[in-house]
Amino acid sequence: MNVSRAQQIIESEKEIEVLHNGTPVWLQSVDENNQTARAYTREQPDNEMNIPVNELQES
Repeated sequence: MNVSRAQQIIESEKEIEVLHNGTPVWLQSVDENNQTARAYTREQPDNEMNIPVNELQES
C-alpha cells in the first residue's frame, strides 16, 4: 500500500479492511514524511503501532 491509499481509507465513509501481517488493523493517521500509518487491532485498541505503509495490504 502507499501513503495516499492509506489516507483515502482513513477518509472513506466505508469500512475497508486493512491487514498487517495477516491481522486486521484500523488506521488512525498517516505520516507522509516517515511513510508510516498509526494503527491498532480490534483485540487491542489501546496498543497503537506505527506501521510502514508498504507493509499494509488492503483485503
